[in-house]
Amino acid sequence: MVYNLVEKLKEEYKDGCGKWYELKWHYIQGCILKAYLDSYEQTGNEGDYKFVKDFIDRLVDEDGNVEKIDINYYSIDQIRMTSILYTLYKKEKDPRYKKPIDLIYKQLETYPRTETGNFWHKTNYPHQIWMDGLYMGQPFYVQYIKEFEEKKDYSDTINQFRNVRKLLYDDETQLYYHAYDESRDMFWCDKETGLSPHVWSRAVGWYVMALVDILELLEDQDVNSDELKDLLKESVDGMLRYQHHSGLWYQVVEYSGRKGNYLETSGTGMLSYGILKGVRLGYLSDAYTKYGVDAFDGMVNEYLTENNGEVLFGGICKSAGLGTHPELGVVRDGSYDYYINGEPIVINNGHGVAPLLMAYNEMKFLEK
Repeated sequence: MVYNLVEKLKEEYKDGCGKWYELKWHYIQGCILKAYLDSYEQTGNEGDYKFVKDFIDRLVDEDGNVEKIDINYYSIDQIRMTSILYTLYKKEKDPRYKKPIDLIYKQLETYPRTETGNFWHKTNYPHQIWMDGLYMGQPFYVQYIKEFEEKKDYSDTINQFRNVRKLLYDDETQLYYHAYDESRDMFWCDKETGLSPHVWSRAVGWYVMALVDILELLEDQDVNSDELKDLLKESVDGMLRYQHHSGLWYQVVEYSGRKGNYLETSGTGMLSYGILKGVRLGYLSDAYTKYGVDAFDGMVNEYLTENNGEVLFGGICKSAGLGTHPELGVVRDGSYDYYINGEPIVINNGHGVAPLLMAYNEMKFLEK
């Protein structure tokens, strides 16, 4: 019965996109559309594909221009949405879908990097690596090389993950911090390590999703991806130490159970997706299936309801970042209080619905 509510929520999202999220070129929309494309590729449901194509066709004009892509502004976030165009281009053979892909890939040639070689998160977040950014940019980067470059060299991506392991991972807690500032100038970072203060569950979720999606892309490539598989297992093992008996993870992971902390669904959904997909593709052993299923069941049992015929999915952190928000001017200091009280907990926000639907697709594989 509860799983039927997930299916109903999926249809409600598809039928009323204006109600739940804006028609815009944004990473949240990119994640939502990916969930529908995954469903299409799994089931062949043309309605899922049509939803994605119709959405994109309202944003990409007949010449392949996207108004909201600013090639003069470096933001790893805007890359995520562009990844949707690979599937459309492959199916439709329409060059207007290829133009934004080429444009974004070309920007990577001049994209600013840390001294270690990692992409900055954004122009206005200089010298910073955020865990979020690995999912926003790296799958796109790998897929372009795989599909369009003559020389299949994935060493840059592997090196960027290697650096993140070296710079953001804590051996004692076995967890990844949210972000790192190489310059040590930001007010939120530790002046010795450059690290942000806490472990945000969704940040680790982005990282795990990036690893499984990239590993899938590299399946048929002549490249040794063992290092990425090891990173996947290590990051999942670390998070499993903190999984609540309900199956969910707390918003601030290392302070599980602390007063004010709450069980959060977007990070949990990402981890459920990453674990279940990792098992399905053979990167994790079958023993991990239980943890991915527990996470999914925990989300839907705790936070999925129906009210007056409308499906509601709650427990979603609306957003979280570090530094001064470039548009709102809000100062985000990365403190425990910020993660718990500084960002609203919302219902049916795309940050949570997208990973819920991605994990749901993986749950359906288990039924076969």
